[in-house]
Amino acid sequence: MAILEMKHISKAFSGVYANEDIDLAVEKGEIHALLGENGAGKTTLMNILFGIYTADTGEIYWKDKKVRFVSPKDAIDQGIGMVHQHFSLVQKMTVLQNIILGLKQDGIFISKMEARARIVELADKYGLKVRPDARIRDLSVGEQQRVEILKALYRDVDLLILDEPTGVLTPKETQDFFGVLRKLKNEGYAIIIITHRMSEIMEISDRVTILRDGKKIKELVTAETNPKELSMYMIGRELKGDFEIKEQPDNGVALELKEICIKKGEKALLDHISLTVKKGEILGIAGVDGNGQTELAEVISGIRKSTSGTIHFLGEDIERFNVKQRFEKGISYISDDRHADGLVIDMSLKDNMLLKNYDKEPFSKKGVFNKKPIEEQARKAIEKFQIKTTGTTGMESITKLLSGGNQQKIIIAREVNDKAKLVIANQPTRGLDIGATEFVRQTLMDVRNSDRSVLLISADLEEILALSDRIAVMFGGSIAGILERKDANVQKIGLLMGGVTKEDM
Repeated sequence: MAILEMKHISKAFSGVYANEDIDLAVEKGEIHALLGENGAGKTTLMNILFGIYTADTGEIYWKDKKVRFVSPKDAIDQGIGMVHQHFSLVQKMTVLQNIILGLKQDGIFISKMEARARIVELADKYGLKVRPDARIRDLSVGEQQRVEILKALYRDVDLLILDEPTGVLTPKETQDFFGVLRKLKNEGYAIIIITHRMSEIMEISDRVTILRDGKKIKELVTAETNPKELSMYMIGRELKGDFEIKEQPDNGVALELKEICIKKGEKALLDHISLTVKKGEILGIAGVDGNGQTELAEVISGIRKSTSGTIHFLGEDIERFNVKQRFEKGISYISDDRHADGLVIDMSLKDNMLLKNYDKEPFSKKGVFNKKPIEEQARKAIEKFQIKTTGTTGMESITKLLSGGNQQKIIIAREVNDKAKLVIANQPTRGLDIGATEFVRQTLMDVRNSDRSVLLISADLEEILALSDRIAVMFGGSIAGILERKDANVQKIGLLMGGVTKEDM
């Protein structure tokens, strides 16, 4: 018996359909996967269900009653919770404060003591480890996700919508998370999971609905399909699979770090990091989120200053250079948080492409912008990187209205330019569909094959193993070990990620 039915749902923006005549039914005790490329309409459909958008046409039935949610509060009050790809937590507040934010009981504010006890109970029951008094800003991305799920469970939801929930998790964390979902399913919860990872769909879901270009293409029983069939329905073609890996001569070192340390009070965020990245090499950085990977990327790109140590790029000490100067030297940075560090989401695609070169010819001269080259740069980016824009607005599309994958493509189009000699790619395919992921990975391989360098930070071990020439594993702000591609496998990397040193393996 379906707990949710969405019938003939349509939604258009600027005259272009994001959803067109879509049907979706979800049963109690079911994990239903929603699959589609970036911009296929998955998140729009869920935002309609969650009351963020209102459908132009169509009907929603919840527990056999026709409903119309005009705000997320309406949906939450009826027992629908949603964990977004970009979390909606107040960074300065504690876990406890975030979970009970805005809640009242019998017209008065909730007892914090009772709330803490219930949070601990839920966390223990479902294996969602959290510290109620920890501040959100001090938590890893994976821990923040647990808070979001607890926040929904605390509100007694019957249906939980999860948008790209494993994009920030390690393989072990993903398996633990799947254990949580199975417990919820066995207790009768309905779950909708938006994901691009075929292996996850095959492992965790009961049924899968596939969207393409805003339309429902197919609904399948997971046990009766396979990844090849799913990808064909999803993108209309087979994936290429292997990358062309060009044999590269040893042309020397592009980047060298010696004894780099970053301290925050008594805590070492980076602890005597020494690394080299060669020309024509992809150096993969693996590790559980929060072990210094982002700090490493930020100290190389110039966002952070090291407490001690030296950084040389193409033989030059770059410690004195800021982010913009390092970009001009050839260091590009793809951040793991595109909204905080990579984009100005209220600006257009065209203007976001200009952020790093707004004061350079041919884009401007003596403070006056030159329209033609600015538009030409945006046009080339849209074409080369296959960026799907909104309606007829094209390069003038407001960035926040684009899907997460297309937002990521804007950053990659800007950062992976002809002048980039070192690309620091921090979780570059997080939240991307399989087609976009293939494109981004090939783009990074093209950089490497053209005798330039890539520092690839990824929680996806499949990605690390597929692309890297060497793999450095981080644990506790240090390098636990460095493996050659031929010597690396998931088991060895997993041990290093858990703190076992290479010498002890």
